Amino acid sequence: MKPTGNTATHPAANARRTTINVSGRSPTTPAAFKRTYYPAIERLCAETGLSPLFVAAQAALESGWGAHAIGNNLFGITADRRWKGPRRIVTTTEYRNDDRGSAEFVRVHSVTQLPDGRYRYVVDRAFRDYATVEECLRDHFRVLSSERYRQAMQYRDQVRRFAYEIARAGYCTADPTHYADSIDAIARMIERL
Repeated sequence: MKPTGNTATHPAANARRTTINVSGRSPTTPAAFKRTYYPAIERLCAETGLSPLFVAAQAALESGWGAHAIGNNLFGITADRRWKGPRRIVTTTEYRNDDRGSAEFVRVHSVTQLPDGRYRYVVDRAFRDYATVEECLRDHFRVLSSERYRQAMQYRDQVRRFAYEIARAGYCTADPTHYADSIDAIARMIERL
């Protein structure tokens, strides 16, 4: 597949073009992550019924303990055509089962076939840009409250089972059991801090 460079017709073309290298940030320790984000997570979870350990563990996993957060977007929530709020274009790596590309990318820099048959894409992608962490947490709950995760919501107070169910419903491309195990291990670590 050839990289695409025409962003003028893509809906994210009008996004804030502050393409950043998220790997250039200073690492955040688990203890600093918990001190910084857990109070807001607990407040929101008291309203929503989600397990604060699940939300904190998912945010830690998705953002590398905050080191790779895209602004206040702790979950790497993408901005598709339906998102009407601010966007931030970020160069990132995605893994797919085919090399046919996707309209969800602003620009494809490269596509490489991996030994397991999947493809690694280096792309510019639009992410939701939140003014505050609380705004991100509320939007994350809205995402999880969508019809797609309706069946999973019955387990929202159970860290491992909820992680498994949202992965099974398509939240991520990871194997649901592996994703649930990862979230559960991080949640236990946060609980011990």
